[in-house]
Amino acid sequence: MDVSWLEQAAQLCLVLTFLGGLFAFAVMRPLNETLKELRVAIDALRQVQNSQNDRLNKLEGEVSEIKYAMQKAHDRIDEFLHKRVARHETS
Repeated sequence: MDVSWLEQAAQLCLVLTFLGGLFAFAVMRPLNETLKELRVAIDALRQVQNSQNDRLNKLEGEVSEIKYAMQKAHDRIDEFLHKRVARHETS
């Protein structure tokens, strides 16, 4: 029985195993670290975005209140001016 092909297959497996380990150490490990850092950065950005959305919602509410107050003030001014004009017309 010829074992040279078996020896060659064993050597090939050994070389491929070594190359696989080298690839995992040289490429996959730094890539996984980078992905973890990216995940942390994305989570931080989500927190900032949520904070900004909350702030924007609060500001929108305040703007609505200011618009309502301005409309009421304009209504009161118009009412005052109409009463003043009516008084001048009757006198």
